[in-house]
Amino acid sequence: MSRQAMRQVARRRVQEALAIKQKDREAQERRLQASAVAVLTALAERDAAVLVAEQAAAALIASMVAEGLSLTAVADWCGGLSVREVTRLSKVAPEAVA
Repeated sequence: MSRQAMRQVARRRVQEALAIKQKDREAQERRLQASAVAVLTALAERDAAVLVAEQAAAALIASMVAEGLSLTAVADWCGGLSVREVTRLSKVAPEAVA
């Protein structure tokens, strides 16, 4: 086999190896992208669930205040929940009506 033919074979082998590595990198990138989307989706779902729960808590705190309780009393009635947390929750905007 001539030197030129050996170089052509070597180039072809290198190109094949690079093509395999490129396909592997592309497959990994697709997997990582899908995982990143799943992570962000899960966090967005969590945030939405927390918002719904906090809106419900805010409405219930408002009803307790309407009964004449102070935020300190609400905190006591809620098993020692901190006044700071009750105050924060009392300021959560109610659920928007669609």
